[in-house]
Amino acid sequence: MRIKRVSTAVLEANFDWTLVRVETDEGVTGYGEAFVGPGLTAVIREFNEILVGEDPVSIDRLIRRMKASVIYASPGLMYHAIGGIEAALLDVIGKRFRMPVWQILGGKYRNQVTVYADCHAGDALESISPLLTPRTPQWMAAEEAPKADARISVRHHGWDASKPETITPEAYAERAREMAGRGFRILKFDVDVPMPFETDEYNRGLSAREVDFAAEIVMRVREAVGRDVELAIDCHWNYGVAAAVDLARALEPARLMWLEDPLPPENIPAFREVQAATRTPIATGENHFFRLDFQRLITEGGLRVLAPDVQKIGLWEGRKLADLADLHYVNLTWHNISGPLGTMAGVHLCAAIPNVLALEWHAASVPFFDGIVRDAEGPMIVEGRIRVPDKPGLGIELDLDEAYKYRKPGEAFFE
Repeated sequence: MRIKRVSTAVLEANFDWTLVRVETDEGVTGYGEAFVGPGLTAVIREFNEILVGEDPVSIDRLIRRMKASVIYASPGLMYHAIGGIEAALLDVIGKRFRMPVWQILGGKYRNQVTVYADCHAGDALESISPLLTPRTPQWMAAEEAPKADARISVRHHGWDASKPETITPEAYAERAREMAGRGFRILKFDVDVPMPFETDEYNRGLSAREVDFAAEIVMRVREAVGRDVELAIDCHWNYGVAAAVDLARALEPARLMWLEDPLPPENIPAFREVQAATRTPIATGENHFFRLDFQRLITEGGLRVLAPDVQKIGLWEGRKLADLADLHYVNLTWHNISGPLGTMAGVHLCAAIPNVLALEWHAASVPFFDGIVRDAEGPMIVEGRIRVPDKPGLGIELDLDEAYKYRKPGEAFFE
C-alpha cells in the first residue's frame, strides 16, 4: 500500500476545521483534522512531496521524516499540519487492517471518555479567523442559513469587549446550569474577561477588585451546580506570577480541578512559583510541542496536571507523552477545539492512556457539529461522555455533501 495524495478541506465553524485526506493506491482513504493556523492548508499540501509513494504503515518513520523536513520552521504551524496528516495515516492503517485506532495505540482502558464542556464567558462562542479576528461564516450570512438556530456569535474569546456589562455572575451561573442539565460533569469557564470597571489589559496584573470579581463569578457557578459538577477555569496566558497567585488562592474555596494557563507558556520555572503558593492545581501545555517541554513542566514547573492539545501533539506522540507523565503520576486533560473528526481522534487517544482526566469539547455553540457525521446513531456526546468506537480506523465518517455546505470560501474541498 502506497500513499497517492494528501489533500485538504476547511469548514467555517467556531474556528476553521481543517480536514486532511490521505488516499492510497489500494483505495483505502483516511481522514484527520489539523489544528487551526494561517496558511495551514498550503503547508499540508507541501508534504505531498515527501509522502507520495511511501507506505503509510511506517507511521513512526514518516512522522520523524516530516518533522525533520521542517526542522528549520518548527514547531508551530508545521506541527499543526503533521498532526492532521498523522491522524489520517492512522485512520488508513486502521481501515486497512480492520483495527480501531485505540488498538493501534496499545489497547483501551475505558469504553467511554469523559468530556468537559468549554462554556467560555457564560455565552455563545464567537466565530473567528485563523488570525483571531471576528467573522460571519458564509453559511450564516446566506439567506438559507439556519439563523434562528445558530448560536455562534461574531465575538472575540466568547465575549463582547465593547460591552463588559454583559459579563455577569448571573450569566455564568445560567450557562453552568444549562450545560450541567445536558449531562456534563465537568465545565470550564473563562475569567480573563472585560471587567465592569476600568482595568489595565497590558500589565499582567490583577487588582483586588478584579480578583474579587473573578472569585464572585466562580463561586456563583459553584453554587449553581453544586459539588457534583467539577469546574476548571481558563486564563489564556494573561497574568504574571503575583496576579496568578492571588487569583489561584482566591479560587481555592471553589475546589477547581485545575486553573488553566494563568501565565505565558514560555517561563516554566514561573509555574513552580505559582503552584507552590496555592492548593489550586495549575495546568498548562496547549502551546507546547515536545515531550522535553512537558518533562520540564513536571520536574521544573511542579505541575501535576498537563493540558496538551490533541491536534498539536498528535495521537502517536500523545501516547508517548502519556507514558512520560504517568512515570511522575501526572494526569492529562486534553485541549481540543476541533470538529467531530478531531474530537473522535481525541477519544481514541484518551481511551488508550491510563492517566486522562477529560477531553475538551469546544463546539457546544456550533449547530452542525453532529449533522455532518454520516450514519450517526445520535449525538456524539451523551451525558457528558463519548462512547469509544470499535469500528476500524477512527470509527467516524463525515457526510461530505453536508460538510460542503459549511466550506470556507477560497479553500479547496479535497480538490
